[in-house]
Amino acid sequence: MRTYVIAMGAALVPTVLAAQPVFAAGFVFHSDNIGGNSRVGVHESITTFFNPESQYLTWSSTFSTNPKNGKLPNGAWLVLSDGPNPKYNEQQYTMFYLDGANLNSEGKGRLTAYTYNGVNGSDSWQDNNSVFLGSWLLDVEDNTAEGERTFSFGLNMEQINSRTDLGPLWEGTQFTDEVGIWYHGVADLDAAYNSDGELTRFDYSSQGWFDAKDLETKPVPEPATALGVGAVAAALGFVRRKQAAK
Repeated sequence: MRTYVIAMGAALVPTVLAAQPVFAAGFVFHSDNIGGNSRVGVHESITTFFNPESQYLTWSSTFSTNPKNGKLPNGAWLVLSDGPNPKYNEQQYTMFYLDGANLNSEGKGRLTAYTYNGVNGSDSWQDNNSVFLGSWLLDVEDNTAEGERTFSFGLNMEQINSRTDLGPLWEGTQFTDEVGIWYHGVADLDAAYNSDGELTRFDYSSQGWFDAKDLETKPVPEPATALGVGAVAAALGFVRRKQAAK
């Protein structure tokens, strides 16, 4: 029997187990003072949560429009580690592709995952040594009044993280007291997919980035996963400040 994941909506590919509501200790990184390169949009906030017991992962990031060039990302790529800057670590981490350009009738984008090839670029999906890990729906929320866009998702990573066929270094996506983040927003994304949900195109006009290692997380109780990504930040008492444009 196939088991389908629900990642902020219906699944596209039967790759990972559906997340179940749990209450257990996890680790969260949150910041509303991100910095980084704001070429395609100012980083307003990032919140990511992982529970080592349930293997449940959440990600939420908000951009505001760059006032100098009017750009706001409609896509991104993301790699998370247990501390190191994920770059150059081949076949060790998951690489997520966030597509906020191809929205379905419910306003959902697409999230696609591959094994990361370690290259300082977005081409893991094209690498013959990379493995397609799955495709899901992505939450894309626009705040038109503030000129902001938020990408968020929640996944149970157990089946991906526990794979034994991806090499001796394979970790997938998991972290505890520290997290490394490699996150590049892109503007004018043009993405396409085959019938299995695999990428066949991931083109863009420009990119910005936030790259960091050894970011300290905070141990917290996990809100019920059924509440969704936004509830994680709310339950942990995070209040986002407006960040000055860079």
